[in-house]
Amino acid sequence: MKLSLMRLWGVLVILLGVAHSAAPSFAGYTPIGFGLAPPAQLPPRSFSIVGARLSAGYGVNKDVYGVDLGTIGNITENQFVGIGVSGLFNWNKGHATVIGLQAALGANINVNKARIIGLQVSGWNANLAESTMVGLGFGLGNQSPNTTMIGLQAGLYNTARHVYGFQIGLVNRAENLHGIQIGLLNFNTHGLFSLAPILNIGF
Repeated sequence: MKLSLMRLWGVLVILLGVAHSAAPSFAGYTPIGFGLAPPAQLPPRSFSIVGARLSAGYGVNKDVYGVDLGTIGNITENQFVGIGVSGLFNWNKGHATVIGLQAALGANINVNKARIIGLQVSGWNANLAESTMVGLGFGLGNQSPNTTMIGLQAGLYNTARHVYGFQIGLVNRAENLHGIQIGLLNFNTHGLFSLAPILNIGF
């Protein structure tokens, strides 16, 4: 029985590899993607998925539009639009539009411009380029130095460029605060109090 399962597994890996090598170099579109990790995935990474990507390990594709579920992680190289949930990480290298939820135990990393509407939750949330978030950001750290945040950031460390709402944590940073910061150290670069312990209010 074990030998048969091993042979079946070997055949599956070979077929996935053959499909990957035989695929055209230009990107196509497909409604669903699944696999373990490149190259053992269908479709290959040059394809765009419009629908759902389900990865037993982690998946890598050009674009994903829809639901992205990965046991280990999700990687999108060009554009992501939808919901992303993984065991360890969501990594979007291109533009990202999160609608509803982006969740991971380890990290959510949006390298390029991002729009997040809903809940972003992980050990570390990193929105590195100029972005907009409307909703809730929860994590040990929320690193969004170029982001306009409308809603709530909660974590040990929170940073955003413009805050319309609340930051709650040990250290909170904003360039322009239009709301309330609650934490041990609260920084508001262009506010009446650029540094305030416990509570800072901006208008």
